[in-house]
Amino acid sequence: MESSYKGGGGEGTGCFGCDEDSLLPAPSPYAYRWPPPVQPGETIALAAPASCVAREAWEGGIKVLKDWGFRVQCGPEVFASRGLGQDTDRLLARRFEEIWCDPEVKAVMAVRGGYGSLKLLPHLDLASLKARPKRLVGFSDLTNLLWHLHHSLGLVTFHGPTVAQLAELTDGARHSLFDWLTAPGPRTVAFEALTSLHPGRAEGPLAGGNLTTLCHLVGTPFAPRLGGYLLFLEDHNEARYRLDRMIHQLLLAGVLAGVKGVVLGAFTGCGTTEGLLEVFKSALEPLGVPVLAGLPVGHQPDNHTLPLGAWARLDAGEASLTLLGK
Repeated sequence: MESSYKGGGGEGTGCFGCDEDSLLPAPSPYAYRWPPPVQPGETIALAAPASCVAREAWEGGIKVLKDWGFRVQCGPEVFASRGLGQDTDRLLARRFEEIWCDPEVKAVMAVRGGYGSLKLLPHLDLASLKARPKRLVGFSDLTNLLWHLHHSLGLVTFHGPTVAQLAELTDGARHSLFDWLTAPGPRTVAFEALTSLHPGRAEGPLAGGNLTTLCHLVGTPFAPRLGGYLLFLEDHNEARYRLDRMIHQLLLAGVLAGVKGVVLGAFTGCGTTEGLLEVFKSALEPLGVPVLAGLPVGHQPDNHTLPLGAWARLDAGEASLTLLGK
């Protein structure tokens, strides 16, 4: 039997791993719940659901947040090396819930990525988290939590810099983070002069993050279901053949069935731009959806913040991704 994998809002057939839910039509604009904004004078809590942070990087990030006028809360666990075993996973999950449910805390930022947030997912009390919506910010390994809380709670989460990255950000990336922390809801933001790899124009909610991390979710109860979304991807220090293997894993697993479009962020330390574009252009062409590259997100100083669940337009003709305000 011949198999295929296609996009375009769920037109694919014969996709490995596809299910009915993954092919549902895209939700309407602004369908997801925006957590309350955080304003200067209010508290941002720092969490370490993945790896711990070095004090020098932590101090640099803390300075940025305090210079913006935010109060900062964190516990000693952000500096502690992560132990193995489910006892550690449960303890870190409980600590994450304590931080999240604190009424003084208006936003939660990861201190860094690294490794480990996947192991918290089975131990989180989603009902408690849903009752107290907060702005969650992080990227890389935090893709696990960003996707899980977005998908499970219908909540807008924020793919953006960790505390360890704050001091090295470009001015544009810092302004992006501040604006999304303090914005009450959707904003119009355009990313232009991108590189078009496949023609087309599409609208839908944004989702995505680190390619490696998304692949690690496949086959788990937390696997991404990206039908109807505009997908963005980034990664770091992965060989070209590994990127090719991972994007094909998502394709063959049916994760990309029904995706509306794809926009690539930074793939730092992953080889030449020409080689990377060749890999993704070839792999994603069968989806038949617009594909662009050059989005300023990822493991680089110009790491802009993107809200998962925000409605956006991807236009290969205009070489742009535009987040749409109300």
